[in-house]
Amino acid sequence: MAHHLAQIYVEMEIAEPETYILNDTSALKRLGLHLTVQCVMAAFIAYLIDITSWRRFVLLIYTLPMIARIAGIPLAAFEHIHHFCSLFTVILIMLFLFNNIGFGLDIVKENILRWKALADAIGWISLLFTAWHTILLPIQFLVFWIVLFCSQLYVYMMKTPLSLSQEGWLLFILACVGECCATPISLIALCVTIAYASYYILTLTKLYLQGWNAFTADQDVMRGWTEGFTMMLIAVQTGLLELKPLQRAFLMCVLLFIVASSLIQSMYEMADPILLSLSASHNKNIFKHVRAILLFTFLWLFPLYMTYSICQYFDLDFWLLVIMSSCLLTSVQVVGSLVIYTLFMYDGMRTDPWESLDDIVYYTRSFVRILEFIVAVFVVCYGMKESIFGEWSWINSSILIIHCYFNVWQRLQSGWRTFLLRREAVKKLALLPTATEDQIHNYNDVCPICYQPLLTAKITPCGHFFHATCLKKWLYVKDTCPMCHKKLHETSEESQNSTEDRPAQNEDIVEEDEDHGDADSEPSNHSEEQEFSEEDLD
Repeated sequence: MAHHLAQIYVEMEIAEPETYILNDTSALKRLGLHLTVQCVMAAFIAYLIDITSWRRFVLLIYTLPMIARIAGIPLAAFEHIHHFCSLFTVILIMLFLFNNIGFGLDIVKENILRWKALADAIGWISLLFTAWHTILLPIQFLVFWIVLFCSQLYVYMMKTPLSLSQEGWLLFILACVGECCATPISLIALCVTIAYASYYILTLTKLYLQGWNAFTADQDVMRGWTEGFTMMLIAVQTGLLELKPLQRAFLMCVLLFIVASSLIQSMYEMADPILLSLSASHNKNIFKHVRAILLFTFLWLFPLYMTYSICQYFDLDFWLLVIMSSCLLTSVQVVGSLVIYTLFMYDGMRTDPWESLDDIVYYTRSFVRILEFIVAVFVVCYGMKESIFGEWSWINSSILIIHCYFNVWQRLQSGWRTFLLRREAVKKLALLPTATEDQIHNYNDVCPICYQPLLTAKITPCGHFFHATCLKKWLYVKDTCPMCHKKLHETSEESQNSTEDRPAQNEDIVEEDEDHGDADSEPSNHSEEQEFSEEDLD
């Protein structure tokens, strides 16, 4: 970094007309800034390698161009001075390595033995994650990229001070970011920086919704790394490192658009349960509801704005269609969540239970899933058209196959499975008899599932009373009674007969047990009634 900044200073001084430094205010400010930065970096390096003697001043070698400028040395000699500083630094590094090679080998040997013992104990994967966090490598990448970006920003502003007003701040930032990922190390640092930025954005979103209670909940340490890995994968596939600076800046716009769409989706997935819990729990805090509604309004408007913006700069192709479809689906999902939230809030304000609420929520979610499926099929069809009639590539074909499997096939399977479960639950519920008013009055209890009074009820073959909507939700999961867990496989006629006979049987159990003479004349009826009474007593 010191070498890079010294080279920038030399280039900037050579580009300016040669004047006395005390007569040039901009040159004097530039000199003071670079001299301060070089001193700070030298002090930091001396602290890291633990140099406390006079030799730490040798690390100030890259201040020679600034000293030469103060001394009035001609600018033509600045490049030779910079080359001397670089050569001197290389010699210092070689001497440092030569003097400490024995100590370094001992440390390496000791760490190898220690890591081998740890690998045998916890495994290589856990060891890699432990080493990753022990040496604070992500933090080092983060600090490295931030310093690199700030220095590149300073260089652009000094070299082209009018570019910000002419080209706009967005292209200016994209150009700086593109220059800061020209090497593999800087690209990795950029991905780590994006991961940290996504993590803090998601954490602040959760803090905005839940307040300080967000820190008492489970902390997802991997939150935000999805966006970082996405950035790395797409940058490698598109050959970002091989492009020219201008091309890299425009490609960076698309990559950051992908990362932003992924981040918006992560924000929605994190905020959706919080919004639904507010409506389902009938939370009376109006500020929590307002904050959640404002956030969801942003989450469905911002993807639409991003889609509109990206269409202004680029022509439509398969990649952009995948990204735009992701943004549009996020907006549709957010609107669906707001509709469900409104339904739950309306149900909470009603005095009587809304029995059709579950069906309306199911239809709303089904409508959203159908829209997602239609968009996914459209993307697949467009991708197949591009592969057949346009330019074919392995990357596009791979993305098309992955998209077809996860967004089309799995969604189709999940939707069809949910439909079958719901249809089966409705059929099973229709086979159960409906309780009369007298039966509900004699039962004189609440629904065992929701603990609400029974105005209408369904009766299971084992004699338990439930709300039809509550029992239907249970039948989505299991085909058993929620109370005694007996199978609900009786036919409608058998269930109806057993339910109609149950009150009379319950009243005459004692009489039937005492009257054995009548049982001898009617053995079949007695055996049926005795078997039912035993089941009822169980």
